[in-house]
Amino acid sequence: MPLKSDKISKALLKKGFIKNNKDHKFYEYYINGKQVLHTKLSHGATHDVKIHLIGLMSRQCKLSKNDFLDLINCPLSKEKYKQLIKAQGLHL
Repeated sequence: MPLKSDKISKALLKKGFIKNNKDHKFYEYYINGKQVLHTKLSHGATHDVKIHLIGLMSRQCKLSKNDFLDLINCPLSKEKYKQLIKAQGLHL
C-alpha cells in the first residue's frame, strides 16, 4: 500500500523528527540533543512512496514495516516510538 509523501512528512514531524532540507528531505530524530537516526524522503509533495521505499524508511527508523506504518498512520504515538528507540539503546 503506497503512501503519499506529504502524509509521511507530516507524520514524521508530528512524531518528533526535524526536517533538514538538502538534496532530498532528510528527517532527523534526536534524543537528549543527540541525533540517533535519520530517514530520507524524495522531493515532491504528493507523489506516492512505493512499498520498497517504505521498507527502507522503516529500517532507517529502526522499525518493522508494520510499526513504521503505525507510526505514519498514528496508532504508534510519539512517546511509544521514543520508548522503542531507547529500548534499542540508540539514545546513548
